[in-house]
Amino acid sequence: MHLEEKENIEISYWRDSPTESPEKFTKGNLMNKMQECRQFDYKLRKFRSLIKGRAHILELGAGQGWASCFMKKFYRPSAHFTVTDISPFAIESLPNWEKIFDVKMTNALACKSYDVPLRDASFDMIFCYAAAHHFIKIKETLEECKRLLKEDGIVLFLYEPTASSLFYPLHYKYVNTAPHVTPEDVLVPGKIQKIANEIGLEYVNHFDPHQEINRSLFTMLYFKVLKVMPFLQRLLPSSSDLVFKPTV
Repeated sequence: MHLEEKENIEISYWRDSPTESPEKFTKGNLMNKMQECRQFDYKLRKFRSLIKGRAHILELGAGQGWASCFMKKFYRPSAHFTVTDISPFAIESLPNWEKIFDVKMTNALACKSYDVPLRDASFDMIFCYAAAHHFIKIKETLEECKRLLKEDGIVLFLYEPTASSLFYPLHYKYVNTAPHVTPEDVLVPGKIQKIANEIGLEYVNHFDPHQEINRSLFTMLYFKVLKVMPFLQRLLPSSSDLVFKPTV
């Protein structure tokens, strides 16, 4: 599947979805995102020390922007948030979440993760939640993040599916046979490390199979095994939080 075709699928999903299109705001969508909020809140508490004091925050691959609204409401109420997604139809639904959380985003725009039309050094934090594995051009996205970051800035890719190169084909097949519409990928930490070295970013992968979301019984048991046997997380399919900082 070509780049343009994949991007068009991501764009049109938010236009055509029976539960998440701009014309609809369904109970199912609300309940699904509130469940995701539990996992996202766990991540924010985990990285609270890195989030503290950040004044200008960019979310990439934000979808409808619920995560930024949640973070502003409960963690960084004084911060300026910019919400971006490849689909303008996703961004159209942002006001629903602003209303729910009683917040207002500073800026919202539809753009690609690797081509954000904003000036250099605009942000002291860039994040995405369960979205980086949708970014088709991951190296170019990280280069764009570096351009947009201030010198003391930080990038957080939270709750991402990861696997070693050995188990990448298996995990890739699994995530793309799940019931979803948009194409998904799996991040390989070794490849991410190589990209970070090439473009001048410090990189730390925090393997974290902790789950606050109710998954299938098999999935819950699998992640419990990974949690008590952390040495397996570097080899087998797992979940990770990726942290990047500009090289000093």
